[in-house]
Amino acid sequence: MLIKEKLKYTKFSDSQQTVVDYMLKYGTKIKDKTVRQIAKETYTSSATLIRIAHKLDYTGWEELKNAFVEEQEYLSSHFQNVNANIPFSETDSPMIIANRIATLEKEAINDTLALIDWPTIEKVVDILVSKKFVNLIAMNNTIAQAEEFMYKMGRIQKRTIVQPPSGEGLYNGTIIDPDSCIIIISYTGETPHFVRWLQEAKEHHIPIVAITSLGDNSISQMADHTLRICTREKMHSKISWYSSEVSISYLLNVLYSLIFARNYDENFRIKVNCSKKIEIGRRSSISIISENES
Repeated sequence: MLIKEKLKYTKFSDSQQTVVDYMLKYGTKIKDKTVRQIAKETYTSSATLIRIAHKLDYTGWEELKNAFVEEQEYLSSHFQNVNANIPFSETDSPMIIANRIATLEKEAINDTLALIDWPTIEKVVDILVSKKFVNLIAMNNTIAQAEEFMYKMGRIQKRTIVQPPSGEGLYNGTIIDPDSCIIIISYTGETPHFVRWLQEAKEHHIPIVAITSLGDNSISQMADHTLRICTREKMHSKISWYSSEVSISYLLNVLYSLIFARNYDENFRIKVNCSKKIEIGRRSSISIISENES
C-alpha cells in the first residue's frame, strides 16, 4: 500500500488528521518544511507529527516525510502524455496506436530507472553472484520474462531455475537449498501461495529479492532486498500489462548485465564459445548479422 493510501485510510485523532490533510494537500511542497513549521501551520505540535510517523511504522517524522515526498515525486513524474491503463482508443489510427505504445514503453523504462536504488541493487548482485544457483518465482505473464532471464544466465553458465507455480521447488528442496537465493516477481506483492513459499524460505535463511510495485506489501516485507518496478497499472481495468511487462524485463536485463560485468572478459568468452559450439549452422548473408568468419 502506498503512503498516500495509508494516510487516507488509517484512523487518526482530530489533530493528527489535520496534519494528514495538510500533507495530502501540499504534497511535495512539505519537502523543505521543518517539524516546527508544519506544526505551527496546522496549529498542532511536534509531538503530533511524530505520533503520525510512529502510527505508520516509521522511526520518526523526517523518515515519514522523506518517504512521502519521494513517493509523491515519483507519482507526479513520467507518464504525462500516455495512460498506462488505456493508452489508446478505438478511434485511433494504427500509427497513433503504435506511437502511443512506443511512448508508453519508453516511459516505463525511464520510470524504472528512476526507481533503482543503487546500493540495493549492488547488494542484490552480490547475492546472485555468490550463490550456486538462483530460483526465480513468477506466474502467468511474468513467467515469460523469468524464462528470458534464465536463458541469459545459462549462457554464462549461471544456473537459474524458474520455479513452477505448483510449488514443486518445495517438494524437491531447490527453494530451500542453502546454496541458492530467490528472486520473486509479483506486481501486487500479495500472491498468497508466494507468501507461503517465502515463509518456508525465510525459515531456512534463504536470501530473498523481491521485484514488485511501489509501496508496502506482504512480499516486500518478507524480502531481504526489494527492487521496485513501474507502478502505474490497475489490477484489472487495463488493455494489457504494457508498462509492468517492460519494467520487469528492463530490470531483469539490468541485473543480468551487472552480473555479466562482474567478470566481464570471462563471461564474454564463455558466452561466445558456447554460442559457437551449440549454434552450429547458423548463417546470414546480411553483413550486420554475419560474423564474417570462414
